[in-house]
Amino acid sequence: MMKHASLYAFFLFMTFACGSGPEKSNNTAASDSALKEQYRLRVDSLKKKNPLLILPPDTEYTGEYLDKWENGLVKFRGQFRFGKRHGQWVSFYPNGEPWSELHYDKGNRHGPYLVYYPKMIKRIEGYYKNDMRDSIWNFYDSTGFKAAVIVYSKNKVVKSDYFKNPRFKRQLKIETKE
Repeated sequence: MMKHASLYAFFLFMTFACGSGPEKSNNTAASDSALKEQYRLRVDSLKKKNPLLILPPDTEYTGEYLDKWENGLVKFRGQFRFGKRHGQWVSFYPNGEPWSELHYDKGNRHGPYLVYYPKMIKRIEGYYKNDMRDSIWNFYDSTGFKAAVIVYSKNKVVKSDYFKNPRFKRQLKIETKE
């Protein structure tokens, strides 16, 4: 009799212990699904307010990101790694020409940074290190001539040089900050 009671107790324990697992798992899956849906709705709402906003499909997304203009041409192209930008990101004008190029490392800007005027005329050329401006940054006018050179170190201006006209004649304003 004692043997039967022990088996009965064991059977009840296993029934309830094993039975609650899938229900809990289904509740967790439903909760995760609801959270992802809330995130997607929030992303859609924010993108309506700012069509140039880039957010991953979910907070842990890893993979390629591609967004297109209404005409079907690529607007943004890049990669996410665990919900953060990673690697090279390129944005394009509605006509398909490159607009900017920036590199990321685990969500931080890190590497060369280029911005173009239409017709691929260089606008800004710089470098980010650990999400801060670093080294020499060149700024160009809309005709492609250098308008300014600013040297950064850890996001602080070390030296700046501005040009009065596109032919590199120096303006009087030259600043040095240390």
